[in-house]
Amino acid sequence: MELTNGCIKIRPIKEEDKYIIKKWLSDPEVLQFYEGRDRPFTLEMVEEKFLKGSPQVSRCIVTFEDREIGYLQYYPIDEERNKYGYSHSQEVIYGTDQFIGESGFWNQGIGTLMINEVKKYLTETKGADRLVMDPMVWNERAIKCYEKCGYKKIKILPQNELHEGDWHDAWLVEYRPEQRKMRAGSVEERIEQGIKLREGGDIKASIELFKMLIEKEPRNGSIHYQCAWSHDALGKEREAIPYYEKAITLGLNEDELQGAYLGLGSTYRTLGEYEHAKQVLLNGMKRFPDHNALKLFYSMTLHNTDEHGEAMEILLNLLAETSEDKTIQSYRKAIEYYARQLDRVWEQ
Repeated sequence: MELTNGCIKIRPIKEEDKYIIKKWLSDPEVLQFYEGRDRPFTLEMVEEKFLKGSPQVSRCIVTFEDREIGYLQYYPIDEERNKYGYSHSQEVIYGTDQFIGESGFWNQGIGTLMINEVKKYLTETKGADRLVMDPMVWNERAIKCYEKCGYKKIKILPQNELHEGDWHDAWLVEYRPEQRKMRAGSVEERIEQGIKLREGGDIKASIELFKMLIEKEPRNGSIHYQCAWSHDALGKEREAIPYYEKAITLGLNEDELQGAYLGLGSTYRTLGEYEHAKQVLLNGMKRFPDHNALKLFYSMTLHNTDEHGEAMEILLNLLAETSEDKTIQSYRKAIEYYARQLDRVWEQ
């Protein structure tokens, strides 16, 4: 994620940011509200928490007028669902944490800008139905900022956080988009959101969204198909396979089904499972005999199984049928004739 709104920008964290985060988390004024003054961070602690932490957490630096001033992270709520009381909810729920590390920028409305930007991103782009935070009850300044951004107090979480040697209660605060906006996104629109995330390079986010949609619509083949595609795009071919297979089983429209046969067959081939690849691509070719890309990938698989003659025959026929090159078309009949008997030797 990279967001820009006027003077404020939120961008993904980089390796070199560890030095300024260490500076912020060595400042007692900042630590009073974040992490605790009894726990100033070393560079190693910053690297462990902010650069090597859970891959589910998206970590960002906040800049104001091109100066790094704070930190923000967001993540899908998973383990915390029971603690927060959402264990039976199928909603897409995200949590955020943030702090402004440059105290000279406190009380200037920058926190409000920062939270509103990430709130908009998570609800409109990531499809979140609910956003949550759990500030300690005594942190009134933070709570007022969250309320200004549309968050509401839901309930007290007793002894929720260990801070400076004591356990502190916290408020569970949540933001929910207006019902009209929240449900305006049909399944098709949410799928389109995931596709746009993938096409925009945020592939992990697209996978998160598709998985959450699968929880809501487990029998929707299109969601499984798009989830498989995103896994493939991220280089996670093995993880893509069950989504492709489920999509084909559940049913797809014609274009998606062609893509699913091609994607699954190609994925099996790249993993070296050539017999599986051949069978999937053959099934696709039987269903769609005029689909040239399926024939092409089938020929590649035949090459992998040392069936070179048949592979070359398919490729040569494809070349003769589809090429617009005039010199190739002038020899089309000859190419098609020889494609069937490449190893024959004509003797006089």
